Amino acid sequence: MSGRLDQSLDSIIESQKKAKKESHRRRKVGVKAKAPVGGVKKTVKPAKPAVKAAAAASQSQSSKIVVSGLPFDVNEAQIKEYFIKTVGPVKKVTVQYNQNGQSRGIADVIFSKPGLAAKAAKDQNGMLIEVVVDARNVPEPAKQSKLADRITSASVDADLNQELFEYTSGRWLYNEPLRLAERKLVFNVDELKRIAAECLRKPLSEVKECFKLAEGGFNRVFQITMKDGSEVIARLPYPSTQPHRLAMASEVATLDLVRAAGVPVPKVLSYSTDAAQNSVGAEFMIMEKAPGRPIGDSWFDLTEDQRLKVISEVVQAEVKLSKIDLPAYGCVYYEHDLPADTRRILITPTSDSRRLCVGPHTSRRWWYKERGSLDIHRGPHSSPLDLLLGVATKELSWLKAFGRPRLPFERTYRECMGYKKSQPEEHIESLEKYVKVAPYLVPTEARFHRPILRHPDLQPNNIFVSENLDIVGIIDWQHGSVLPQFLAAGIPDYIQNYHDEESLSGVPPKLPEDLDRMDDEQRAEALERYRRRHLHFFYLAFTQRFNPAHFEVLARRTDILTRKLFDHAGTPWEGNNIPLKADLIHVSKMWRELIEDNGHATKATTPPLCPISFAESDVRYTIDMLQEQEETDTQLESVRNAIRINTEGWTPKEEYDGAVERETLIKGKYLEYLDTDEERKMALEHWPFDDFDEDE
Repeated sequence: MSGRLDQSLDSIIESQKKAKKESHRRRKVGVKAKAPVGGVKKTVKPAKPAVKAAAAASQSQSSKIVVSGLPFDVNEAQIKEYFIKTVGPVKKVTVQYNQNGQSRGIADVIFSKPGLAAKAAKDQNGMLIEVVVDARNVPEPAKQSKLADRITSASVDADLNQELFEYTSGRWLYNEPLRLAERKLVFNVDELKRIAAECLRKPLSEVKECFKLAEGGFNRVFQITMKDGSEVIARLPYPSTQPHRLAMASEVATLDLVRAAGVPVPKVLSYSTDAAQNSVGAEFMIMEKAPGRPIGDSWFDLTEDQRLKVISEVVQAEVKLSKIDLPAYGCVYYEHDLPADTRRILITPTSDSRRLCVGPHTSRRWWYKERGSLDIHRGPHSSPLDLLLGVATKELSWLKAFGRPRLPFERTYRECMGYKKSQPEEHIESLEKYVKVAPYLVPTEARFHRPILRHPDLQPNNIFVSENLDIVGIIDWQHGSVLPQFLAAGIPDYIQNYHDEESLSGVPPKLPEDLDRMDDEQRAEALERYRRRHLHFFYLAFTQRFNPAHFEVLARRTDILTRKLFDHAGTPWEGNNIPLKADLIHVSKMWRELIEDNGHATKATTPPLCPISFAESDVRYTIDMLQEQEETDTQLESVRNAIRINTEGWTPKEEYDGAVERETLIKGKYLEYLDTDEERKMALEHWPFDDFDEDE
């Protein structure tokens, strides 16, 4: 790879421009590649829905409400007493608490008689109540008891608040109730607006509007605009986003650190990691609005020259990150945001009196499900070997405490595995073999150990550009980690083209000579293939020129295998024993090359024996299964593209009905293709686009 790139980058770019001029003389067609479905979408505020008679009738008979904005020191007995006096008999009150046992300011109230929920919503319009009514028809409330005086008043209609609390940017084809529940976030809207206004030194009365700007898998983003046109962004993580407090605290400190290094990121104006104690009732971060626009809106339509400009600036930003001196591997924090008993290593020198440090990793793999309750070391790690062993120790601890036989989470794998449950003991055996080879995965040369901070998700929606395509902002640093250079290296997902042999060869990409003779569909495919090769090649070329330390690691073939091993060893086990075992088999076959590359042996010395081995039958089965899973992935991607959903089954709202129709058609044709009733029965039980138990 490096040999091809050693030719002058300027000469390569010049030859690309000549090819471009030649292509301009050819006929043009208007076929454009579509951006992938999914991800964070801008949200247009919908009009208020009409209140239908059926919904009204249902509400009139309801006996349950959800009240939010409650003082955090109010208990269930006080709430029950209040509603008995003001509404009617109450059957049960349940206050919602966070993981630390502190009230979230939210309570479920179940009345003893049907219809009292609607009465509560009508009579108690000073509260945030989940039952939606038309506030214009609600009379002014009578003077309330002391509790009522302390409840935060909503300044917007209940239905608008509800739209702020719920996920509204798309639909899921399967397990939609789970995805919506994960993304439900009730908070005190007025308090969020008040704090946002204070950040701009304005009173709450100066707030003109607060609307949902975007929502993704972990956060909801709001834009709060003042009457004079000034704006701030508020980002609130969902209650399901892990780890609570640490993820937010780490991102705040990371933003400040990278801004000091010259990377363009929004400035944080205010934040709170304590949902139980702050007045908003949720974790929040208020920051400057990033200038420019996200390049995601035009990523697939850039010209070659525009792509070169953006890729060059991405690499330049990575160079700035690589120059930050960090003392350990983990995540960046302000020291005061970490609990007193949490390990940390100070970053020195620092000009900030709050003192930056490296603390625990916030990556989801360390906290997923019961892993958050394990008494394990999550960082900071002082050596690469400690980190390599740490991910395995975490997963071994979970498997021994909670592991049980289960089907693979990815249901399309189940057929090739005979619909049999996977055994956690098999994965434990693989992890124990990984622990044996881990010391040899660490390069002996210290320069490959340098702690490096990289952006965790450098995709087009997170890169903001000016009209001239200068990068003016990079957002969403949540879960960003510091890793040793040989593990941190890699080409960003939206740029890499690892599955293409020509990209791996390092040959400068060229347009096909017969492009003019292709039909529209063939031409579109050829142009998209060229675009991906162009991105991959020039990212490497600019990295070689401006960030040679990163390029050196990218060129080391065995480090690619090491990164796969590290990833698969730390991935939460969900019933697939194949990827990690296949990696270990490859290690055993590449043992000599691996230890020589890492400096544990030379060509002139006898290498240490590989500490792991596999029966030949086990090797054949594992490699065959890996190949079947990879082929299944390719087929599944084609089906998802045909249905127009992403990997979670998500699709834009306006596409949902069409996606359901397309999925139904594909399902019917697939069942017709099968030969026996038993095959059809199993296909229906494990159909990948139906609701299912994610822990089965």
